[in-house]
Amino acid sequence: MVQADSGAADPIATTLSEDDVTAALRAFLLSILPAGTEVRLGQQNRVAAPLGLFVLMTIVVRQQIATNGSKYGTDTRTVSRQEHLTVQVSVFGPGAGDMIERIVTLFRDTYACQFFKQERPQGDVSPLYADDPRQTGFVNGEHQYEDNWNADLHLQANYRFTLPQQFADSAHIDLIAAEAASNETQS
Repeated sequence: MVQADSGAADPIATTLSEDDVTAALRAFLLSILPAGTEVRLGQQNRVAAPLGLFVLMTIVVRQQIATNGSKYGTDTRTVSRQEHLTVQVSVFGPGAGDMIERIVTLFRDTYACQFFKQERPQGDVSPLYADDPRQTGFVNGEHQYEDNWNADLHLQANYRFTLPQQFADSAHIDLIAAEAASNETQS
């Protein structure tokens, strides 16, 4: 089944998307890995693995970490959601063990905080922590073992959704005497 664009405008404005989060993480990884290293999203269909060293990123957990907040504007309401995202970063190829160590070390450093602050000045994506690296077996298309190391990187993403909100700017109040209302219900 192929989904088509309905052409309808989305009434809810969003300040951050999953693509924004993975683009910021990809930019961080490219800033610390050797030139020419490919960094891709995982779970791509019909895409051959690159030659040499490469990295795959896959969001594996999305967990809400705070109660939603609301802020009201003129004819709008903005709902905020703070989320803890876990992204598995897998490094394949020669030197994968050294590169995953570099990724984890620098993600745990102030370098990552400063990088994300510059990359996303809105402050909506921030590094939290990184788990220790682990090696997993990888058998390529030629049935040969290759180096594969991965680690989970944890980020905070702050989403905001702005939706139309109806407000009453005036009200018309009629007073009804209690005795008159009581007489109408008895009739």
